[in-house]
Amino acid sequence: MYSRLQDGSFIIAGFVARDAEQKTTQNGKNYTIWSVAVGRKGQGDQVQTIWTSCKAWDKAAKIAAGIRKGDTVLCIGRTETNDYNGKTYKNLVCEYVSVMGRGASACEVPPNASQRAA
Repeated sequence: MYSRLQDGSFIIAGFVARDAEQKTTQNGKNYTIWSVAVGRKGQGDQVQTIWTSCKAWDKAAKIAAGIRKGDTVLCIGRTETNDYNGKTYKNLVCEYVSVMGRGASACEVPPNASQRAA
């Protein structure tokens, strides 16, 4: 599932097909990446899964590092595009991550959360 919010950010929910990966930039900043199945498109034998690539920094990255294959996650963030070898890639840069797969939940409350709820 995915939806665009009024402030331009997106909310997605779905399952994770592989463990999240922690990485470090050349400047020593930590981040975590993972992919979420957010839906399906097509009919019959032509059904394909829609995947969203996610990235989190700082505190949200620490939470996302616990994401494992089979988990269900809820993420809120903004899209970021990168060009590489002539192809454009979109990522969801997550401000909020909730891991719901193993009965435990971990959250990073986004800034301005009270404004989003309104």
